[in-house]
Amino acid sequence: MTAPNLIKDFYKKMETVDLNVYGILGTDDKVHSLGTDSKIIGRVFEILAQPVLEEIAAEHNLSIITPASQTVYPDFVLMDDPDSTEKIAVDIKTTYVASERSQIKFTLGAFASYMRNNTKNIEYKYTDYAKHYVIGFVYNRNGFAQESKVFDFADRASIETPYTNVKYFMQEKYRISGDKPGSGNTENIGSIRTRNFEDSVEGNSPFATLGEDVYDLYWANYPKYRSANKAYTSLPEFLEWLPKQSEGLSLLRPFDLVDVLKRVESFSFDQSDLSPRDL
Repeated sequence: MTAPNLIKDFYKKMETVDLNVYGILGTDDKVHSLGTDSKIIGRVFEILAQPVLEEIAAEHNLSIITPASQTVYPDFVLMDDPDSTEKIAVDIKTTYVASERSQIKFTLGAFASYMRNNTKNIEYKYTDYAKHYVIGFVYNRNGFAQESKVFDFADRASIETPYTNVKYFMQEKYRISGDKPGSGNTENIGSIRTRNFEDSVEGNSPFATLGEDVYDLYWANYPKYRSANKAYTSLPEFLEWLPKQSEGLSLLRPFDLVDVLKRVESFSFDQSDLSPRDL
């Protein structure tokens, strides 16, 4: 299954998905409203996306699994069989914004675990995956949402949905990656930071031009939070550092060093590529 087919299929199927939810239905026919807790809402979007991914997997004769542990990467694995080295990873990411002018940003998973240790905090091996996708949901919190209230099932229409203005995208992870950690004291990859939602839809990260090998090299070598000596902490610094380290560069999988160096040499860096974009 090619990347364009997967993304195209996702958007097509999502057209018929109703993203509005009332709450949790109990066996007593009472509906418990959700409130605006971001972790709960994130789980709701994951639940809504799962049947879509299951349909896509079935249409392409692929199996789909969710890891037994919630603390390992990814959220979903699509594959021909467990021994396949062409597995597809899909992670669901959710964030809320205050307005159309707010900056959109996500955390995209750890850079100090499975990208360096092939089996750490990941289902199967990192080298078993041919593609890594992110499904992202962006929404506004609904200030009128009722927090943990109980309603009769017949009155469910009076429940305020906890979110409004939901947008979603699916894109390869490296194409939406930024050059900074998701937050200052963690070892998680941060996405590009943008005010233009289409940047996420189109995958407008500088790594989309530089290529996935450069992305992997960047984050596989990015200094850990407590590192005393940091070789680089930004893409411009990395582009200066990389050609000087060619003898010692390695990844968990094979890569074309000559092609990497050519891409770096020909890349025209504009600092605005990593700055918040306007609508």
